[in-house]
Amino acid sequence: MSEGLEEEKIRSEQEIFDGLAGVCQRPGFAHAVANFCFRDNVVGYGDELKGEDYAKMFSPDRLIRTEMSTLIGLMAMGPIDWAKPSNEQMQEMMKRAEELLQELHHALNRPGEEEFKALLAEAAKGGEDVNPFKAGSVLREPIFYAAESAYPSQYREFATKKYQADNEWLKSNRGFTIEDASKVVSSLLAILERKLPEELKRLRDKPAEEWTLLPGFQFTAEEVIAVSKLTEDVVGKVLDAFVLKDQNPTFSSLNAFNATNAFPLLKSGEDQYTLFQYHALAESLYESPFFWMLSDKKYQPTATANRGKFVEALAAERLEKVFGAPRVFKNVDIWESKGKKAGEIDVLVLFADRAIVLQAKSKKLTLAARQGSDPHIQEDFKGAVQDACDQAFTCSEELVAGKCSFTDEHGKEIALPKEIKRVFPVCVVSDHYPALSFQVQQFLKSKTTDKIAAPLVSDVFMLDVMTEFLDTPLRSLSYLDLRAKAGENVMSSHEITTLAYHLKQNLWLGEHDFIQLGDDISADVDIAMAVRRDGVDGEKTPKGILTFLEGRSLGRIVEELNAMATPWARRQAWSCLSLAAKQQMIFAH
Repeated sequence: MSEGLEEEKIRSEQEIFDGLAGVCQRPGFAHAVANFCFRDNVVGYGDELKGEDYAKMFSPDRLIRTEMSTLIGLMAMGPIDWAKPSNEQMQEMMKRAEELLQELHHALNRPGEEEFKALLAEAAKGGEDVNPFKAGSVLREPIFYAAESAYPSQYREFATKKYQADNEWLKSNRGFTIEDASKVVSSLLAILERKLPEELKRLRDKPAEEWTLLPGFQFTAEEVIAVSKLTEDVVGKVLDAFVLKDQNPTFSSLNAFNATNAFPLLKSGEDQYTLFQYHALAESLYESPFFWMLSDKKYQPTATANRGKFVEALAAERLEKVFGAPRVFKNVDIWESKGKKAGEIDVLVLFADRAIVLQAKSKKLTLAARQGSDPHIQEDFKGAVQDACDQAFTCSEELVAGKCSFTDEHGKEIALPKEIKRVFPVCVVSDHYPALSFQVQQFLKSKTTDKIAAPLVSDVFMLDVMTEFLDTPLRSLSYLDLRAKAGENVMSSHEITTLAYHLKQNLWLGEHDFIQLGDDISADVDIAMAVRRDGVDGEKTPKGILTFLEGRSLGRIVEELNAMATPWARRQAWSCLSLAAKQQMIFAH
């Protein structure tokens, strides 16, 4: 047994964490962080971004963002010494930090190993079966190492929609609008994408002992003003809102509050800022303003109401892009009789004899749940997911029964089809909910009927990606149908991974009873989203089912049928897509 694993058995998680803090607070550790961020977060490419370029992002040796945030947060617990260490010192710090992070991962895995041992011992005695994955102590590992929910471009775009109704408060209390803040964050991406290559070129003319990538992650307010075209006053106030003003004393354990996640800008000079993880800034733009407003007790109810409206509005907007506004209804009320309400649907889609019932929740995983508290994990899941799924099923039942009347947000009655043959419940959360897919598999209690499918549970970011690529009614409905049929026979870290598999070769399991998908399957989708949203050069459509029918007669037939919202057209197009799916599977295998 290696020395590291022997050490793991002896040292507690807190001892490892404290040891890591000691490394991160050494003089010059900021230069080691810059090296880590360049190695593991920056992707270089030639004329076009390709899969082989992006492959490094799925390497098991790569530090993920939560690990990087841990290093940055521990470094910021005390005054940061920005002086450059020797190359030998920097390499030693990096090596030791990675060893401790690996040891920390082993420590997080230990409760799961112990749960499995107890389970096997209980099974040997003929005892009751227990699911070890439901234990909070076990869930801490998948929560900490969870896949990212959103792309930075989504955080930037959605932040402006999320806080548009709060602009008056932001302007009065912070001195800028959400559009100003988004423009600053966008400008920083352009600045850092320019500075890193320039810094690499400068290193060629410097002696090895002077090599450091830290300047590639630093910028000044003047640079932001030049790119954003905003005033000095506005830029200064936006940067000030996201800069860490004090040290990070609350970050005393792995799942304690890490202030550098909310305030990712670090002051490294009088007019110099350092940003190690752009993704963290984009996420803070999306999440932090709500917490600023919560501190204003008078405005708190308005901020909360606006937050709920945003999720519903965004979901409806994305579905309208696919199905057209006349088929998408918001804030739908279900009436048993006059004055007697039977339920509410956040967003309802009606297409031929199919329907989508979407319920949205502005809930997230709390700090207590991340720390492994079983009651808080259960409570958070109930509030964010279970309640939404239960509500979606009840409303779907009323839709299928056809005995109630349905009215839209203006109180106008909705004309329902004579018969609804299939309803797809969709439940979305508004924020990053770590290990959501994993928790759904462990905790969700869902109901289905011959007409009501199993619910799709995800976040608004995945809904955005799904409607971006499956941008016709039949493609979206086909995916919802296949995903519901696959159910728990597909295991992935995030629903975007499952969608990526579908785009690549169709989620038609055929003879496969169970598939487990690696995160690298989503590479083509990641690249396509970067092309579409960030202007990166590359393939904007992943090769697979979206390109398979291009130029083929079957593809033209499907497109023509797609424009017809009748049950007959839907059935014919569905048959064509089913045939194409089978053909795609044959060619894929």
